[in-house]
Amino acid sequence: MHENHRYVKSAWKGLTGLVVALALPGLARAEIVAPTHSEALLGAAPDGSPRVAYTSGRDVVVGRRTAAGWKFARAGKVPGTSPVLAGLVVDGRGRTSLLVEARNGSWLALASRGGKLRVVARPRKGASFGPAGLTLDARGRPAFAYALRLRSTKTWLRLVTTDARGRLHTHGITKGGFPSSAFVPGAAPVLVRGRLHVVEAYTDAAIDWGPKAGGGWEGQFLFASRDGTPSGRVAATASSSGLWSAWTEMTAETLGVLLNLSAETQSTATALEHGIFVSLLVDHGNAQVGAYDWALLGDTPVYAGVLADANGPFAELDGRLDGYLRTRDGRYQVLLSTPSGLEWFESPTRPSVRVSIAADASGLVQGHVEGASGGGVQIYRETATGRTAVGVAELAGDGTFTFQDTAPTSPTLYRAVYVNAATSIPFAALLRTPVG
Repeated sequence: MHENHRYVKSAWKGLTGLVVALALPGLARAEIVAPTHSEALLGAAPDGSPRVAYTSGRDVVVGRRTAAGWKFARAGKVPGTSPVLAGLVVDGRGRTSLLVEARNGSWLALASRGGKLRVVARPRKGASFGPAGLTLDARGRPAFAYALRLRSTKTWLRLVTTDARGRLHTHGITKGGFPSSAFVPGAAPVLVRGRLHVVEAYTDAAIDWGPKAGGGWEGQFLFASRDGTPSGRVAATASSSGLWSAWTEMTAETLGVLLNLSAETQSTATALEHGIFVSLLVDHGNAQVGAYDWALLGDTPVYAGVLADANGPFAELDGRLDGYLRTRDGRYQVLLSTPSGLEWFESPTRPSVRVSIAADASGLVQGHVEGASGGGVQIYRETATGRTAVGVAELAGDGTFTFQDTAPTSPTLYRAVYVNAATSIPFAALLRTPVG
């Protein structure tokens, strides 16, 4: 399942209010990577320098941040019109590898260590690939995993590694069509104590597949449920506390984000009750996820980036989250898709400012910025026709704010945005139920 909710019909309006907002403490300008609203991924080199991959029609573009600004190179052209970016990694020499897949599961393409994008796998007739994953092996070479599913619901899991000459080698992990799955499974390769494992998430369950000493593979169940099923992208990372994995969990009522830890026992937490998984990181043995939530105006989704851990959300961001990572030196990076395009941010500490908001049909907007005692909050109207900046609410000494807008005449979602002066990260709160 490669369903992607996107909101690309947005425009900055109310420029007078925006200019006033940028003059207030706590509201600053962000760093624009590119003025595009395409799908994107975020990665970082060992030195912490970021990489961003995005699509432009059938072209796949990779950008890197330098002292002179962002530099871009075209990785190649995909064979279809609906590419999905599946993985982005950077090796010790700063070379980027990128995995791209078809939304309908009809091909996989790889741009390895700075090379050009090429199709590396196609399913047999009547089959399709599921959401694939990419990592680096113990030698810093790209490795990717994917599952193939037949119409009969039988599946086969594969791991593909790269040798010293850049040649690809495919390793069969499962046999006999196991496990049977109503959906095409998602797969994520992960380096565990120097050896590659693959986490596979399929209908109602997830398994960690690891190599056996005498050859072959053995699986350990990480998760099983009767109420929901993993769907879409899967991620996994190993740490001193165990093997962490995360994915979007689909139930009859909603989509949420689950966070799983496999150590002496397996435990699963609901990191986000409503949203779609984007990325996974581990900080001092504890995992965090990046995701995005949305509210609907008719059939139009309006997005909100969300950062969460096993205890639930700890920050909301303005825009659709496309990437969230922690560099080796302990800094955090965020990639957002906003009406201005792709925006990149960096913070020396975990971004965790909480903003809350409430509004009624009269246009009265109230809220709170946790830990803030000055500056301003930009208030936006989100409607089915786009986004409007309607004014700035100054923060009181206790972090609260109040703003009186004109009464909305159509269904409206208000959003409050507080920009951290040190990092420019736009912490926000979006109404989930329209007023007006």
